[in-house]
Order: sequence, then structure tokens, then C-alpha cells
Amino acid sequence: MKQRLSYLWKIALAGLVFTVGIVIGGIIPTLMGLPAPPMPEGAEVGRILQYSAVASIVLAAALATLARGLEGRFLSRWLILGGFTWGAHIVMFIEAAIFMETGAVSAINSTLFTIVSYFTPSFLCAAIIARFFPPDTAGKSFRANLAAFFAGRKTAAWAWRLLGVLVAFPAIYIFFGWLVVPFTYQFYAQGAYELTAPTWGQIIPVQFARSALLLLISLPILITWRYTRRRLFFSLGFAIFVLIGLVWMITSYWFDPALRIFHSLEVLGDAMVYTGALVTLLVKK
Repeated sequence: MKQRLSYLWKIALAGLVFTVGIVIGGIIPTLMGLPAPPMPEGAEVGRILQYSAVASIVLAAALATLARGLEGRFLSRWLILGGFTWGAHIVMFIEAAIFMETGAVSAINSTLFTIVSYFTPSFLCAAIIARFFPPDTAGKSFRANLAAFFAGRKTAAWAWRLLGVLVAFPAIYIFFGWLVVPFTYQFYAQGAYELTAPTWGQIIPVQFARSALLLLISLPILITWRYTRRRLFFSLGFAIFVLIGLVWMITSYWFDPALRIFHSLEVLGDAMVYTGALVTLLVKK
């Protein structure tokens, strides 16, 4: 019981740090001369921060499930978790940029502002998680794990496996997107909540870009993972679902409940099937 309470306050603190980091992080792009993006129609700053606080706690819990399984000392684990958190938000913002006509991703400058502003909360939260949720033993260094991870397979074998993972995400995305179209497309077709329906010429390149970035930020986790492939599947799949989907749906409180629910289910399917492809193709038994 005492240990569970310890986990709860640590996760709550990490979530609070992430929320405060969002506010602090907005200073950096402002100093860089990037204009702050407009608020989406129907949204209020105060309420967004309230929902962001809830989403941040869920985010911290997802990172904590990963942190215990990563070998290495604090610095490498912090950088891995921070890069994963920030990169996953970028994956989310890239997606939103072609589906939204206003708000944090309504234009190139707005997207850049949002991406830069999330650097600070991502690495601050990751520092708390890496410190509070260490592995039982530090284990091997990242360099040693990197050599072991790529050993035993020829270049050609790695090439087709990496290519398979790169192609897998767009295919999975299209499949689950097709399943929820009957429940969500009306909002985009009608321009509700300032949403828009992008063309296939926009969707396909963006999904390949997201796939490449997801692979890049997931690889260090695969390389340093110290537990079973099954545990990796559930921990990483849950973390991807939270960071590229659930956080966004929790924060977008002004969206229709049906839109939020079906998109959450869609991203859950995306995340788990994609993680299954990652683990199956890249992680040795």
C-alpha cells in the first residue's frame, strides 16, 4: 500500500511538472520571435489548462510504465524518455496540422511555436520519471545495448525489417481510420470545430513522416528494454496511445463526445497493432 501511494504522488508530481512546463515552454518560442497561435473556436485557456493537468497525469503514468524497463544510468534514460515524449507530441502535431484550420497547428509558424514550446515540459517530466522510476539495476550502457541489439542480423535483414515497420504505420492508420469514418467524417465534411478533410495527397506523405519519426523515437526504447517482449508490447503500445491520441482527446474538451471516443479507439488500435509490428520485426526473442 505504501509503495502504491509512493507511485501515485510521484506520477502526480511528474504530471504537475509537465503542466507547469507547458506554460514555461511558451516563453522560448516567444523569445525566438514565433507568434503565439490563436485559440481554437470554443476553447478557453483556463479550461484547457484544467484538462491538460488531467492529461499530464495520464501521460506521466504511461512514461512510468516504460521507465522501469529501460537499462542504463539516469542521463541516458532521461534523454530516451524526453526524446520519446517530445517526439510523440510532434507526431501528434504533424497529424493535427492537416486536419485543423485554426489553433496551435493552424499555420507553419503556429505549428513551430507549439513544437518548440513542448520541448521544456517533455524533458522536465522525463527527468522526474527517470529519477523516480529507475530499474532495479543500471545494467548495461546504451552503447553496449546498441551493439547487442543490432548483432546477429545482416544488413539486408535489418533493411527489410525497418522498411516493413516504416510501411506498417500508414497501412495501419488507413485501416483503422476507415473503420471510424462512418462516425467521424461528418464533422470534417461540415467543418465542425474548424476541422477540415485533407486530401490523400496530404494524408499519405504525412503518415510516412509520422511513421519515420515514431520509429526513430521508439528505437532507443527497444534497444535498452530489459524485460520480455510481451511487457514491451503493452508498455510501449500504451505509451504511444496516450501520447499521440488520448492526451489530445482529453485536452480537446470542446469536441463532440462521439468524435473524441471514436478517435481514441482508432488511435488505440493504431498504437497496439503498430507496436506489435515493432516488437515482432525488430526485437529478438
